[in-house]
Amino acid sequence: MVTGRLAAFAKLKYDPSPYRGKYRAGDINPRDIPTDAVICEWFDKLSNPGWKWVYGMLATYGLRPHEVFRLDLATIAQGDRVVQVLRPTKTGARQVWAFHPEWVERFGVLSPVLPPINLDRPNTAIGESAGRYFGRHFGLPFPLYNLRHAWAIRTFEYGLPIELAAKQMGHSVEVHTTIYHRWISKSVHQRAYDEVMNRTNRPQPPCVP
Repeated sequence: MVTGRLAAFAKLKYDPSPYRGKYRAGDINPRDIPTDAVICEWFDKLSNPGWKWVYGMLATYGLRPHEVFRLDLATIAQGDRVVQVLRPTKTGARQVWAFHPEWVERFGVLSPVLPPINLDRPNTAIGESAGRYFGRHFGLPFPLYNLRHAWAIRTFEYGLPIELAAKQMGHSVEVHTTIYHRWISKSVHQRAYDEVMNRTNRPQPPCVP
């Protein structure tokens, strides 16, 4: 992506497509996703107020990096815990809820402070700026986008229906299932099973001794 833009700027005839990676979201290894404890640990290491707020928003709401810069900041500053992702974004306007809700206070997300970057650029360029800061300058040990993946896994643990989680993330149920469904751990399955079995109105077998 970068070499293609550089070539276009220099007015050179260069096609970088043969060197494009074969990344697929489904190839992500869930073991590379930071735990909630690690997420908190690295938040506390941040000193820049703007980037610290960006990090807190990504962790709490599972947004794409560029979407933090495309929010209705006025409603957030007024105390609305449901963030409004505005157009133009990859998948249009939507609403997103906090998972964990305690992180709203822990990360101070109701006090918006954006870092001073140029927002009059494509979303990809804005996302790249965020990624460069956290990776190259700050030294975050995992890709910034993995905060979004951690949010998705967290919604399973909370028991949020897949349809709602997919809508809040801004993609289809099919995409959500392809990427995240296979990441559901045994403990999450067991917790869901126990909840179903403990219902007083669950189906009963006809031949109990």
